[in-house]
Amino acid sequence: MYKLIAFDMDGTLLQSDKSIAETSLSSIKDAFQNGKEVVLATGRPKSELHMYQKELANIRYGILESGAIVYDFVNDKVLMKEVIPKDISDKVYDIVQTNDVMVVLMIDGQGYIQQDHFDHIADYHMSIYEDLYQDSAIFLDEILPKMETEAGQFEKINLYFKTNALRDHYYKVLSNENVTLAKAEETAIEITARGVEKGQGLKKLCQILGYSIVEAIAVGDADNDESMIRDAGLGVAMANANQNIKKLADVIVSSNDNGGIQEVIEKFLLKS
Repeated sequence: MYKLIAFDMDGTLLQSDKSIAETSLSSIKDAFQNGKEVVLATGRPKSELHMYQKELANIRYGILESGAIVYDFVNDKVLMKEVIPKDISDKVYDIVQTNDVMVVLMIDGQGYIQQDHFDHIADYHMSIYEDLYQDSAIFLDEILPKMETEAGQFEKINLYFKTNALRDHYYKVLSNENVTLAKAEETAIEITARGVEKGQGLKKLCQILGYSIVEAIAVGDADNDESMIRDAGLGVAMANANQNIKKLADVIVSSNDNGGIQEVIEKFLLKS
């Protein structure tokens, strides 16, 4: 019997236009009314969730920043936090210093971006997030001083390159370090501490709630969802998921734009 369902946000709970379908909201309400726990499992920091706060007011727990933070929204409390070691942040600093790369630093649930990187966000293939960052990020004149002075305090660092070739090159470079990496968006690398990923966050939350992870369903579409889809009792891929996630998942449901959230709740969570 499944007691909990964890949804990725972008590409899963959110439609392509970044809205949440009414059918999804209705099904989430049905899940709560049937005593199920619904959890967000996202690469976003807390600062990037406030625009959904009203619609998702019933959701108490979040696995944020790809597992770096487990959060209790009701009590406004961090239940678990992992940070990237200083020596790793220093290596990322070197990459940023010598490349034209947009950086998003996440510290204490807040995202930071350099202003002129944001001004050219299309160059880094991130235009779809322009409104989100405008609404939620703190903009800095220069990102490097913050990377230097607060190294060892970041929960997550995202790097957005101009080309896939550059992203793939630095993914290989960083793969030799003591970190967890995930390819994301078109040209991005998501960086967290070693072992920090959504699956680890889901295990920790299940432990806090007194559940076994086999009692959890995990739903996603991208590489940073891989660990939770692999570890959960039922791993679910959206129809719009990449091929790696589809191969890994136990089942595939409709896409994020075609009722996939409603399908997984009604077919697998409520009937268990």
